[in-house]
Order: sequence, then C-alpha cells, then structure tokens
Amino acid sequence: MSEAKHAGETGFVAEWPNRIVPGQKVTIYRAEEQGIDVDGLKFAVVCDEHGSIIGETHLPGAVISMKNPDNFCEGCREAQKGASK
Repeated sequence: MSEAKHAGETGFVAEWPNRIVPGQKVTIYRAEEQGIDVDGLKFAVVCDEHGSIIGETHLPGAVISMKNPDNFCEGCREAQKGASK
C-alpha cells in the first residue's frame, strides 16, 4: 500500500483517490490546524485538482464529501459531465 500523499501535513486526517480525476486526491484536514477558514467548522475537505474546499462539522460528513467530490467541487462536476459525453 502506498503512503498517503498528504500524511505529513499539519492537520491531516485522511485522503482518498479522486474518483473523477484519476491520479488526484481529496483530503480531509482539521481546518484550524491547517489554517483553512471554513467558518469555524472542524474539518475541511479539499479537492487537490481544483482547490475547492467544503467545511464539515463531523468526521462522517467529511468522509462522505471526500468520497464524493462532485457534491462540492464545481471542477469535478464539470469533469464528470465532460467524461459522460
């Protein structure tokens, strides 16, 4: 198993392969530790490819967002539309 790309970064929680953009990751951070402003929410979920960020209060919600980046990332939604044409 390969090491997580962001494992050594401050506030790192988890990452998952982006199912829409092969070779890229979607990462969960503890927002405050990473210095990401998500209106006081505990977790930030970041799409590596497009830079989109969504805040989540609880880890289970962050995991859902991490595994479904098209729910919060416009770039992933566009890429998904382009792939289905």
